[in-house]
Amino acid sequence: MPDNGAFLWDWFWELRQAQPPGFSGPVPISNIELSVWCQLTGNIVRREELAILRAMDARFCVEIEKESEAIMARDECSIR
Repeated sequence: MPDNGAFLWDWFWELRQAQPPGFSGPVPISNIELSVWCQLTGNIVRREELAILRAMDARFCVEIEKESEAIMARDECSIR
């Protein structure tokens, strides 16, 4: 991430840390949660930044799901 975009990582992790875990994997950040976060922090998110945050969140959810599946597969193999 370029230095001038590092704030997006900070924003992303602030938003993610408030996310409760879902029963079947991570829950994507909702529009309501993003809106409330903006109100609480005073951050103004531009359209382009929102698109980047959404892409980061989508990728995060996919990767966590892959990791969870790999862990379950390893656990199943170790039980046999």
